[in-house]
Amino acid sequence: MTDIHNNQVIEYFRNKADAYDRTDEQVYWRLSDELLWEALTRYVLPSVHEGAKVLDAGGGTGRWSDRLLRHRKDMTGVLFDLSPDMTRHASAKAGEHGYADRLQVLHGDLGELNAQVEEEQFDLAISFHNVLGFVDDVPSVLRQIEAVLKPGGQLVLVIPNRYHAIFYNIFAGNLDEAENATHQRRGRFTADMPAMNLFTPTELTGTLNEIGLPVTFFTGYPVAVYPGFEETQLDGDSKTVRQSLSDDEAYRRIKNLELRLLGEPGLAERGNNLFVVARKPQ
Repeated sequence: MTDIHNNQVIEYFRNKADAYDRTDEQVYWRLSDELLWEALTRYVLPSVHEGAKVLDAGGGTGRWSDRLLRHRKDMTGVLFDLSPDMTRHASAKAGEHGYADRLQVLHGDLGELNAQVEEEQFDLAISFHNVLGFVDDVPSVLRQIEAVLKPGGQLVLVIPNRYHAIFYNIFAGNLDEAENATHQRRGRFTADMPAMNLFTPTELTGTLNEIGLPVTFFTGYPVAVYPGFEETQLDGDSKTVRQSLSDDEAYRRIKNLELRLLGEPGLAERGNNLFVVARKPQ
């Protein structure tokens, strides 16, 4: 990552770090998180062996390291992230929830991961939400993650969907950003965030195959409910989402619809997020 881009990302997350986990309070992101956890428990965790070690690449405040290590007390992990403002919350969670002895927190640029992390030591690597969006050289970062996976290890990515970025920006009236997403495969959802890489299933599958991480599973989520502007902020619910999801019975029924659709590969392009699992050959 260039120094300028690096500093932009650090500053962006410095301003959000203390309130970042408040997204748990937003009904849309609660649904999104429940779907992600379901995808992990369906398609990933059953094949993760006892005593496995996980790399949380760009793990930030440790929202998903926390969930994994509390769910699987046999697992250990390393959280690697650029922002010390974010990771101090991850360290606090580890102490509060009793797994500080099972989680190591490291700071650094993912573009230099192999300089800090030994090769072939992880059984599972996760990198969720906009992490790969903010790196300069996606194939290089993926190669470095491949190098630290053991043979048979899995990589799980949650990444921004280029097609959703186009859709979102058109309906938000941000036609410049919709055009950037279309022509440059980069864009933003808010004016204050750095421009980031955007992905499609076909492009990402090709990249992962080229570096030796064949894709074993690909889907998208949520596919039936989309966020509005308020969901790009750290609190607040947009009118459409609030009308759709604030009623408990409606939330239950929509969640059940999403769970029924979760895992259908043909729906990946409709997802707000792309969910991909790849495995390093034995």
